[in-house]
Amino acid sequence: MQAKIINRWVILAAALIGLLLLIFSLVTGFGFTAPEENAPNLQVAEITLIPGPTSTPRIIPTPTFDPAMGTATPLPGEIALNGYVQIIGTGGDGLRIRSDPGLNGEPLFLGFDTELFQITDGPVDADGYTWWYLLAPYDPTRSGWAAADFLEAVETPNE
Repeated sequence: MQAKIINRWVILAAALIGLLLLIFSLVTGFGFTAPEENAPNLQVAEITLIPGPTSTPRIIPTPTFDPAMGTATPLPGEIALNGYVQIIGTGGDGLRIRSDPGLNGEPLFLGFDTELFQITDGPVDADGYTWWYLLAPYDPTRSGWAAADFLEAVETPNE
């Protein structure tokens, strides 16, 4: 017959050892002590303030000569020959792109706000406006003259 490994003596011994460990841990506190109420050696956190960046002087770009184009590269934000523009400020009505510079030129089509064009000719002053010849880079049939008051220079798109 086999002897049982777990019997009442084993359980009683385990309970007695657990009770002794509990009493020992309560008495010694496992080495932890309560902090003193007025501990003089408290550390105060220090804050280091790092100053913000200073302004960098603005370098104003100058036009550069592009031998492939034969003209100076336009400055950012400047409407110029071979630059790119988008239509703005029509309130959603669109801009009449005309066959000739001036208000008497026949309207060919409507250009819509934010539509992108390349400037291939101009400027021509007529009827109180400065006119530029625009060409849509995605559709060569969308080309004609437009008033600069409704154009905004944009960066050259990646090709």
